[in-house]
Amino acid sequence: MGFPMSGGWADSARRPMQDAREAIGEVGEAARRGYDDAAHRARQAYGDVSERAREAYDQVGDYIGPYRQSFEDAVVSNPVKAVGVSLAVGVFLGWLIKRS
Repeated sequence: MGFPMSGGWADSARRPMQDAREAIGEVGEAARRGYDDAAHRARQAYGDVSERAREAYDQVGDYIGPYRQSFEDAVVSNPVKAVGVSLAVGVFLGWLIKRS
């Protein structure tokens, strides 16, 4: 039993619902396209920054290479002094942190 869903009032109620569904679908599609565009731009920016950071790291590595080797030689030839210096630096940094 019940009322059939045909007639003037049912059709007039159904049409705004269909229009609303279509509008929501269009808005959702526009939002998805905007998200895809933003994600693509973010990936490009990340790639650019990553490439620049990698180049800077390589340049710094080339610059400090000789200093690094002499530092390693000094630590290997004087291990007790190296431990003493690192202990002193640690105590000094701890004191500075505690003080602030």
